Amino acid sequence: MNILKYLTLLCTAYALVACSSVDIKPASKDGAPAPEASAAQLAGDMPIPPGATVRPQDTLVMGTGSRWIGRISLSVAGESQAVYTYYRDGLPSAGWVLTSSSYSKLSFLTFNKADRVATIQIQSASFGGNEVIITVTPANKSNNATP
Repeated sequence: MNILKYLTLLCTAYALVACSSVDIKPASKDGAPAPEASAAQLAGDMPIPPGATVRPQDTLVMGTGSRWIGRISLSVAGESQAVYTYYRDGLPSAGWVLTSSSYSKLSFLTFNKADRVATIQIQSASFGGNEVIITVTPANKSNNATP
């Protein structure tokens, strides 16, 4: 019976350790936490709604300015239709050309600019606001694409 109690205690301890989380952020040379990049800094030539916050765990950006590629994950307050309209109407003024769009519970907009393609996914978040994922990739320049 003592072995059963010991195993139960050991399993409980392992479960508690496994469920705990440690918030590790890289520190700067002076020991202060490194500042996180703002959405506008990451997005370069991509307009970002006011008040949008970056979800760093789901964001990966390579490059800067008008040459970046990758994925930016944002939390954006407001109605999903307003966020959809913001991107649909705002990106053309930044030089992006709308190539396709779909508005529903999970909305998509696709844009081209020079040698890049941007896809914007908008979905209502569980507790209000919206989850927005902006993915920018190099455009396929091949004229002789093989099916």
